[in-house]
Amino acid sequence: MANINVGRFLMNSEIEGPGTRFVVWLQGCTIGCKSCCNQELIPMVPKFLMPVSFLFEKIKEAKQKYNIEGITILGGEPFIQPDGLEELIDLCYENDLTIICFTGYIYENLKDEYSNILKKIDILIDGPFIANQLDIKRRLIGSKNQRVIKITDKYKDCDYFEQPHSQFEIQLFKDRVIINGDGVAIDNEHGQVCFKIK
Repeated sequence: MANINVGRFLMNSEIEGPGTRFVVWLQGCTIGCKSCCNQELIPMVPKFLMPVSFLFEKIKEAKQKYNIEGITILGGEPFIQPDGLEELIDLCYENDLTIICFTGYIYENLKDEYSNILKKIDILIDGPFIANQLDIKRRLIGSKNQRVIKITDKYKDCDYFEQPHSQFEIQLFKDRVIINGDGVAIDNEHGQVCFKIK
């Protein structure tokens, strides 16, 4: 069993990909995109270092409580933790959970070394964030160079990331508030505010 360095996770979200999803942000990145929206996840420091099996127990709990259809993995940079990433993806794949993964690397550069991981990812969003190519026409996609690559057919007819608006959600807990989502705007293409309080 591998360990994985987690920056944070969210048990359920409706704005990090299609359906209700478990979201995990991994800690650490060596790419260094200027103006990255997740600055706190860049440092290569142990944040919440945990066995993948523990994280997967939380995912199973989310499946039971919130009927998640899959997970979304972001960073930091997921592919700098390939052992933990592969184990996590294998467990999700074996349990019929869909997998969306964001990476700052280019798909073609990952294919040879990480084919065992990639073939189980349903949607890969690839490429570094380039601030002067800001993309405001696609949901959750930071810059125009980044691609939405549908590796499997599970979401072949899904246009979730092609929607031209941003969303965020606010979740209230006993002692904390979590605000999550695309920080560019809080309205959709019709000017309607799009956030949910759960």
